[in-house]
Amino acid sequence: MTEKEKSILKKRGLQIGMIIAVATVTLMGFAGQYPRLEKTDDGRSWHVIWEGNLAQAAEATPGAGAGGILGVYIMNHTATPATAYDDNDSANFETWATEHDLGYANADDTNIDIAHSTDFDIVVRVRGNQTHCWDGSQWVDSYLRVRVSSSDLNLAADTEATLVVSENDSGKSFLWVNCYIDEDQAAGNLNIARDETAEITSIKFEAYY
Repeated sequence: MTEKEKSILKKRGLQIGMIIAVATVTLMGFAGQYPRLEKTDDGRSWHVIWEGNLAQAAEATPGAGAGGILGVYIMNHTATPATAYDDNDSANFETWATEHDLGYANADDTNIDIAHSTDFDIVVRVRGNQTHCWDGSQWVDSYLRVRVSSSDLNLAADTEATLVVSENDSGKSFLWVNCYIDEDQAAGNLNIARDETAEITSIKFEAYY
């Protein structure tokens, strides 16, 4: 091999070495940036949109353009609440609630006489408007929640209900959700004996904005 060929190979070796070195430094540099990523505060916090007891829920009809509580339904216990309670028609909930001698509280009816020894679920139907649960381009269901309190029914203070979306359409004015606490979540205590009464002491509908 001539001196010229040796010189060319040496230069190529240096160039390859430099590329590897640069690539290594660059990759290490990117890796070193990850710990510096920080989550910023989105400026949102939870606000109470409506709060009251079961009787007051009957008077809680939202005005035009307002988010709020639509009704509280005492439903016959189902083993599949996530699929049973995704309906977006309040009239259907009223029918289901009364089929088993249970009932509901909303603007149409304030009387709830619960059949004794019947396992039931509590469903709170609400809607949020763009102030409550719109991120600028879409509805966000996690920005809504319902919390219920009832020591008579073995519900600890502000027990959070499970949320099911019943209507999520960016072309609409609201996001509708149904929030349920089923008999299983209440440790088998959503069931009252003959001549017994039980009080739901607090229902809170809240939005994160």
